[in-house]
Amino acid sequence: MLLYGDGGVGKTTFATTAPKPIIADCEGGTKYLGRRGINCDVAQISAWHDMNFTDGFGSLVKGDTYETVIIDPIGELMDKLKRHLVGMKDSKLVQRDGSPTMAGWGFLKKTMRDYIKFLRDSGKHVIIIAHVDEKMDEEKLVKRPMVETKLSTELVNIVDIVAYMTVIERDGVEKRVLVVDPSSDKYTAKDRTGALEKYVYPDFKQIIETVSATATSKTPEIEIVEEKAPETTDTPQEVVETPETPEIDELEVIEDMATDEEVEEAMASLTEEAEQSKSRVQDIIQELKDKHA
Repeated sequence: MLLYGDGGVGKTTFATTAPKPIIADCEGGTKYLGRRGINCDVAQISAWHDMNFTDGFGSLVKGDTYETVIIDPIGELMDKLKRHLVGMKDSKLVQRDGSPTMAGWGFLKKTMRDYIKFLRDSGKHVIIIAHVDEKMDEEKLVKRPMVETKLSTELVNIVDIVAYMTVIERDGVEKRVLVVDPSSDKYTAKDRTGALEKYVYPDFKQIIETVSATATSKTPEIEIVEEKAPETTDTPQEVVETPETPEIDELEVIEDMATDEEVEEAMASLTEEAEQSKSRVQDIIQELKDKHA
């Protein structure tokens, strides 16, 4: 799941409702969880190196201790990766002013994308938290996850659910909800499972149960009705006489069906025959003139 929303709306708190979670805290957003009575394992990420698979956060993902992996937030983790890139001092990836080159941006995007794909393919639940960004799309302001580079679009394609977390008021009471309505023109949202309503209560375990129940439900049988062929009758059918085929000009057939070379050949042949006929006529006329002279 890719989860985004305004600061303080409760994204991290929602993520802790997942089964056996471990949080990669990239900006210190978990420091108040204890005050809310939430007990959750947290790995403090101060640099990109802390995410490595040898002795960092990646090594925790490989084990069986946790069922859910949480990145909080992805934008801050991308910033740490960018600082790691600058520290590499590779002139092909970093410009003199410290900003990434085109190749550097490509490195950032690919490195983060590959890491997210590893988490996705680990068999664990993955929740990627992001801040909210607003962009104009066809004269409309659309809310979307905030991630540098075009990784934001790729993340939407990688995950099964994209949810915007917000607070709505119903009957004078404020309620936190997840918006997963893909038809919305106000939010970037997605539900590949097809099991969720447009607005979802923020409880990850409940979401898992809903999706699992839909996935295991029996597909209703479809009754197949064979169409019967129409009954035939012994009534004799009316015989329709075929009109005679009109005479077809030989030259028209040649022009319509033959190749260009064949047309030229045929035209030359016809011209030659015409010349010969003309010559024979002239000979006959001359013979008649001589006879009556």
